Amino acid sequence: MARPHHGDAATLPSFLVTFIFLQLLPAGNGKSDFRVLGPPDPLLAIFGQDKELLCKLSPNISAEGMELRWYRDQPSTAVHVHKNGEDVYEEQMVEYRGRTTFVGNHMVRGEAAVRINNVSMFDNGTYHCVFKEHTSYSQATLWLKVAGLGSSPRIHVTDTQDKRIRAECTSTGWFPEPKVEWLDLRGQPVPAETHFSATASTGLLTVVSIVTTKDRAVEGLTCSITNPLLPEKKVAETYLPASLFRMPLSAERVPVLPLILAALGLVTAAIACAFGRRHKEDKSEEEEEVDPRASAEVEPFHDSLSLDPETSSPKLVVSENQKSVKRLLFDQDLSPSSKRFDQDPCILAQEQFDAGRHYWEVEVGDRRAWILGVCLESLGREGRIPKSPQHGLWALEFYKKKLQALSYPRTHLSLPQPICRVGIFLDFEAGKISFHNAVNGSLIYVFSGLSFSGPLQPFFCLWTHDPRPLTICSVVRETEEVTDSSEGP
Repeated sequence: MARPHHGDAATLPSFLVTFIFLQLLPAGNGKSDFRVLGPPDPLLAIFGQDKELLCKLSPNISAEGMELRWYRDQPSTAVHVHKNGEDVYEEQMVEYRGRTTFVGNHMVRGEAAVRINNVSMFDNGTYHCVFKEHTSYSQATLWLKVAGLGSSPRIHVTDTQDKRIRAECTSTGWFPEPKVEWLDLRGQPVPAETHFSATASTGLLTVVSIVTTKDRAVEGLTCSITNPLLPEKKVAETYLPASLFRMPLSAERVPVLPLILAALGLVTAAIACAFGRRHKEDKSEEEEEVDPRASAEVEPFHDSLSLDPETSSPKLVVSENQKSVKRLLFDQDLSPSSKRFDQDPCILAQEQFDAGRHYWEVEVGDRRAWILGVCLESLGREGRIPKSPQHGLWALEFYKKKLQALSYPRTHLSLPQPICRVGIFLDFEAGKISFHNAVNGSLIYVFSGLSFSGPLQPFFCLWTHDPRPLTICSVVRETEEVTDSSEGP
C-alpha cells in the first residue's frame, strides 16, 4: 500500500493530528520551561456530588492561550477540552456531555480544573490532563476514587422450620464493596453469609448479609457496614426472639411460654419498682447523685410538643393551642423574622433537645403530602431548604402517594397499609432517629450512627394546598417499648 505524502497530514482533522502528535512524543516530555502537576494522591468523590480535577503548571506561569485537555484513555475522546479561551465539545465523550464545567479562575498563575457534576460510578478510574502550547506539551495523571455511602441497614428476623433464628441485614447504595460485621450484644463476632449485587442503572452495590443461629443465649445482634474509603459506619441493632420480653409483638404472634415469662417479668419489675421507691424515700441524698438518664429505660416518658408560630411560614396557620397546623391558599402578611421559613411551607416545634430520649406522635390522617422529622436548630430558614442529613435534617416525606426517607441517596419505602399517625423517637446520645407507624408500633425507617453538632427541633412541612392539618398528639409511651420497636426488624 502506498505511503501517504507528508503534505497529506494537513488534510487530517485537527483532533487526529493532536492524537498522533501526543502518541509520538514520550509521556511527560514537552516544553522545557514548564511541567504539569496533578494531585499526588487519589482524589475521593462521593456518588452524586461534584468533583474538580485540578492541574497546574510548574513554575506557575500563565496558562492563558494554551490548549487544555482532560481525557481518560485516548486524547481524541476527551472528558473536557478548553481551547482559545473557549470550551470545545466536538471531541467530548458522550458520557460527559452536559456534566462538566471548566474552572479557570486562576489561569494566570497556571491553575485550571474541570468539574465533573453528579459523579457516577462510570467516573471511577484514571484521568490525564494535558497543557499544550504550540507543539510543546506536558501532562499529568490523576486518580479518581468514587465512593457510595449506603443507606442505614435494616434487620429482619424470622424463625426457620428447624427452629433456627435467621437475621437478614440489608442496605443499598454502596461502592466499593463494603465491610460487613455482625456482633452479639457482648461484642463478639458472629459468622455470616454476605452477598453483593450491583444495580444496573447506577452500579452501586446492594448488601444482603445473613446470620443463622440456634444459640438462644444470643439475645441480640448488631450489623455494621463500613465503606473502606469513608470513616462513617452504618449500624443497625435488633433483639432476637429469645428476648421476647424486650420486643413489642402482636398478641397473635406471642407463644404461651413467652407470655408467662413476660408476666413474671412484669410482676418482678413491679416489686423491684416498689422496693426502689421505698429505697429512694429512705435515701434521698443518694438519689441526687444518680444520673437521671440511668433510669430512662424503666420510667415512662413522652414529649408534649407545641408548635412555634415564630418559625411558621406565611403559607401556614397555627391553631390557638399550638398543636395543629394547616396550609393556606394564600400567604399571610407576617412580620419578617430570621426564625421564619420564608419560602418552604415549614414550621418547627418550640422544644429543643440536646440530650436524652424523646418520643412524640403526629396525626397525618389522609393528608396527601407532608414531611416529618428532626432538624438542627441552626437549619437555615431562607429560600428553599435542602432536605438531607448533610444539611442537618432527618425526615420522612410522603408525596404523590409515595413514602421515602430523605436520606442520601433517597430511600423509597413500601408499606402494607397507609399511615395515618407517625411516631418519632429520638435517642440523642445513641445518635438515632427512628420513625414508626404509631397505630401498630411497627418500624418504618431509622437513621443511625449519627453525630449531632447542636440542639435538635421537631420539623414539620406541609406540601400541597390540602386543607387537612398536621396535629401533634397527646401520647404516653414506655421507653422500653419504643426503644425496642426502633431496634427490631
